[in-house]
Formats: sequence, structure tokens, C-alpha cells
Amino acid sequence: MAADTDRPVLLQATGLTKRFPGVVANEDVSLTLRQGEILALLGENGAGKSTLVKMIYGLYAPDEGEIQIKGETVRLSGPRDAIKRGIGMVHQHFQLVPVFTVAENVILGDEPIRWPFVNMRKARDEVARLSEEYGLKVDVDARVEDLPVGTQQRVEILKALYRKADILILDEPTAVLTPQETDELLRVMRGFADSGVAVIFITHKLREVLAVADTIEVLRGGKPVGTTVPAEAPQESLAQMMVGRGVLLEVA
Repeated sequence: MAADTDRPVLLQATGLTKRFPGVVANEDVSLTLRQGEILALLGENGAGKSTLVKMIYGLYAPDEGEIQIKGETVRLSGPRDAIKRGIGMVHQHFQLVPVFTVAENVILGDEPIRWPFVNMRKARDEVARLSEEYGLKVDVDARVEDLPVGTQQRVEILKALYRKADILILDEPTAVLTPQETDELLRVMRGFADSGVAVIFITHKLREVLAVADTIEVLRGGKPVGTTVPAEAPQESLAQMMVGRGVLLEVA
């Protein structure tokens, strides 16, 4: 499905460049993300995908370039600043407290207070509501250490949604999932988009990109290669954009 250009732009990154000693991780990268859009950020390992979204999430400050969130040019001072502006990020390595329940993990750092106590009933009800609304089935009273990896990922997503994220960054989210869990996540991502949440989906897996993305942004060696849509980009074309040469996808 092509992105609807009539929808408002939630995020505009222009000319982002990030340098580290001896390496340019990103060079002059731009992207546009609209409300309810799934943007796949595609590239090989080391292409600069994670560095790019870490700038958008406030973990890194760009050396050059500009970030606009909902029309406002911003200089993010860190993830808390990004979260306040509606950006949530699910990292490859989960940031959960194993001995806490699902509800306790989701509200940690943003607890509803019924002075002088945390209002756990309200917290449980809100987490359960979000779980139902977005199709993220999870037992809010289960301890995280007892949950399979795919369900732990849902907890991380719920943390972002609980903080009212309308821009959700998923960094290689299928790397830890079974094929069945992957298909379920892609379905959930489409549900996010249908509800107006915009998604940046980082991956190097072509099948997943073609299955769920509205727009595809390809990086190679830290530089932008091109922007396309699934209907105009067969796997062979995307693979060539990723690596810079023809690729034989069939295995004898």
C-alpha cells in the first residue's frame, strides 16, 4: 500500500550526518514519515540504520542536518525528550526488569499515582486496554522472566504505546522471533498504521519489507540509495540497491 501523501507529516529528517572516530556512520540522510505510514529502513548490517534512528530517538546528536517533529525543528536532548514528543523505540535488546510483572514494566518511570501510592489497579486496567486495542495479547500480571521472547517484545511495544507514542521505531524486531511470531508482528504493525501510528521498521529481510511496508528507504554504507514502494520494487531490485550489485536470490 502506498503512503497517503494527504496525511500529515509527523517526522522529517533532512541531511542527517553522524561521524565517529575513523568512520562516517551516516552521510546526508533524509526521510519523511507520515501519520499511519510504515516506513521500512532497509540495508545490510552496518549500513547505518540503527545510527540513523538513534539520532531520531535522541540517543545521538547529529553532526549535521535537521529533525522536525510535527512541523517543529528540534534538537533532542535524549530519549526522554523524544518520548515527550511522541517517539517510542523498541531496541533489539529488551530493557525490561525480569522479576517485575508486565504491568509493572510498562508503567515503570511513568506510574499513575493515587497519593502517596502507585495506583496499580488503574495501571493494570490501562495496560490491559492497550493490549486489547492493539492486538498485543499478554497477561498483565505475568512476570516478564516467565514469558517467551516474542511476548517480551510485546511488553516493550506496550511501554511505548502507554507513553502515547504516535511514532514507533522497531529496530530489527523480527531477529528474535519465530516465523509465526514474525507474521503476527507484521499484522500488528499494520494495525498500528490503521490506527494512525507511524512506524519505522528497521530490517534487512526483503520478504518482510514487501509484505508490510508502505515506503522503503534503502541505505548502503551509511548513505541513502533511494526511496521506493513495494509495488515498484521486486526483491531483486531491492537486493541490488542494498549491496550495489546484482544478486542471485534463488538457491539451487
